[in-house]
Amino acid sequence: MKIAQIVSTFPPYQGGMGNVAYYITDQLSQLKFDVTVFTPQQQKKDADFTSFFKLHHLYPQIKYGNAALVLQLFFRCWNFNVIHFHYPFIGAAIPIVLLKLLKRRKVKLILHYHMDLVGKGWRRLFFKLYNFCVFKMMLTVADKIIVTSMDYAKAYNIASYLQKNSGKFIEISNGVDVQFFQPKARSFSLVQKYSVQNKKIILFVGALDSAHYFKGVNYLIKAFELLRRQDVKLVIVGEGDLKQVYKDLADSYSLSEQVIFTGYLPDKDLVDYYNLSDIFVLPSIDKSEAFGMVLLEAMACGKPVVASDLPGLRKVVAKKIDGQLVRPKDAQHLAGQINYLLDHKEEGIRYGLAGRAKVVAKYSWPKIVEKIIAVYNL
Repeated sequence: MKIAQIVSTFPPYQGGMGNVAYYITDQLSQLKFDVTVFTPQQQKKDADFTSFFKLHHLYPQIKYGNAALVLQLFFRCWNFNVIHFHYPFIGAAIPIVLLKLLKRRKVKLILHYHMDLVGKGWRRLFFKLYNFCVFKMMLTVADKIIVTSMDYAKAYNIASYLQKNSGKFIEISNGVDVQFFQPKARSFSLVQKYSVQNKKIILFVGALDSAHYFKGVNYLIKAFELLRRQDVKLVIVGEGDLKQVYKDLADSYSLSEQVIFTGYLPDKDLVDYYNLSDIFVLPSIDKSEAFGMVLLEAMACGKPVVASDLPGLRKVVAKKIDGQLVRPKDAQHLAGQINYLLDHKEEGIRYGLAGRAKVVAKYSWPKIVEKIIAVYNL
């Protein structure tokens, strides 16, 4: 069985969809499947990423942000038995739809629906047209559709198609490497580096580029300003064109000494940052956030989490069991929940233990990929 993984972004770029594709491919490769990743060339540091599986960087005919027209996929994927398409990937859908229409049952098309396309201004109009024309065709020709959460699928753009074609849909959550992401002592070098010997740490991890505007970092910084506590620091891990915007916002609140921007970090360093923290926060603002893999990573490290009460995220976080849910775009509510966990350490520890137990039982990558292989074999 030859399997093609098609995804718009891939490590070292920091983004949840690319990380999902990486871990699926990693597990498939370890199980001796013949799997190849096709992804657009992102930036020069792509060359720094090494893998033991086949990885082809495609040179786009047109590229805008994370959208890339890669018509060569029609030929590159011709001899594959299974095409695992990670949606959204604008510019890749048309050649794959055409390939499926021509080859029909000779190729199995698995559509992995990660999130809705959301935009503002002209992008909003473009996404509506794209969904009506191209995405509608992809839904029709796909053999199976994987969703990370039925809660999310029923709430947003795909809901009407799900209602009419429920037999096509299969719920398979994202996963986490529970052997790598696990509880450990605070890194002495990080404590020294950031001078946090007697400080509590709130952590955010995510891309800080325009494509990930929906992460809600501005609301997190505002919530941190509302805390007005000198015993806490906010650590923001990530890189992108909005980082300076967020730094300027922190400066405007006179928080430059309390908000730490680490920049880009390779995955091998992330576990130390999760374990440096006391609370992990994902304050996403809209339906572009469909799951939140970073929540699983933080929970695997035994940390209590605070996340927005959105379809998808509330599938991951069990309120008052392993974390707290807050109203999106409500900095005051977010600050209140963070403050509560800072003042109730024992409850935070209980949440962390429950979260770790849950991800080990339900979200380890080997268990998730077993379910995906079963879909390939249907």
